[in-house]
Amino acid sequence: MTNKIIGLVVIILLGVLSLGQVGKTDKKDITAYIVKVVRDVNMKSPTKGWQKAIPLSTLKSGYEVKTEKGSLAMISFADQSKLILREKSIVTIKGEVKGKEILSRNVHMDRGNMIFNVKKAESEQFKFSSPISVASIRGTLGNYVSGGVLDSLTIADGLADFLNSISGKKGTVGAGQTGVADSSGNFKIGKANRNILNNIRQSQNLGGLGSGADDNGVDFGHLKSRQTGSVRVDLSAFQGKAIAASLLYRVEGEHMFNELPLTVTGQTATGKIPSNKVKYPKLEYYLSVKLNNGSTVLIPENGPTDPASVSVEATRRELRIPGQTGSLQKKVVVIRWNE
Repeated sequence: MTNKIIGLVVIILLGVLSLGQVGKTDKKDITAYIVKVVRDVNMKSPTKGWQKAIPLSTLKSGYEVKTEKGSLAMISFADQSKLILREKSIVTIKGEVKGKEILSRNVHMDRGNMIFNVKKAESEQFKFSSPISVASIRGTLGNYVSGGVLDSLTIADGLADFLNSISGKKGTVGAGQTGVADSSGNFKIGKANRNILNNIRQSQNLGGLGSGADDNGVDFGHLKSRQTGSVRVDLSAFQGKAIAASLLYRVEGEHMFNELPLTVTGQTATGKIPSNKVKYPKLEYYLSVKLNNGSTVLIPENGPTDPASVSVEATRRELRIPGQTGSLQKKVVVIRWNE
């Protein structure tokens, strides 16, 4: 009997350990992409030295990005949060995901100037840090600057928690405010400079992202259910290396993707989506881009299993049924629905 009990305990312990191991293997490094490069931008992985960054370079946890004088880099994450690194900036990307859930995300800045547009999440906070401060961001547009002895956090839209990690002093920075933390432990929050706020908002138009294209460079214009749709893809991020492109798309909820070969002209690819394939409420999609070196790139990287999506406006239908009441008065029953 004792041996049976000991055996049962061993089996239970092995089961618990195996479940813990499965939980660990489910976690993966977070992925981001450099979607725009201006002049001299370099990147470094934990196992390789510095090398030149190009558009669509993939970043994983532990990767560093550095911009030289007069340079700029735009980084995009799967939830379409984006960062714009100004000149003379150096940051390290860190984070983990489990399936589609983002477990943690941190961008550590040794020095530099970064404008951010973080999409709102249910639980996870996007953290920015430096040797002096930590900013916890959720659904926020703003600017984070680290100069070595003084950090500043300016918020254009939303809220963010800001901490001086040297003294432990902290506060909440709201829209139109700037928080300042320095290496002596000082901390204060005040009214933001109007020029800085304007610069944050104007920066959102970099790369044409404010023109209706999403962070993947895809612009569907205005899609309406049961009407032919148009798609336009900006291929300039490939610096002329894209020679063919296809849009893989499906109505939300369907299993199979439809393939639409796009017409490539210069640095733009265009196509028409048949009206019977455009349906309310959303289209899910990903891009397949063939480069002149023979390789093929998928955007987003996990497109077949985790596609991007775009909203489709419903077509309003109306059915009018004539009739009459018991007193022989005319009456019309109107039924309306979306499709």
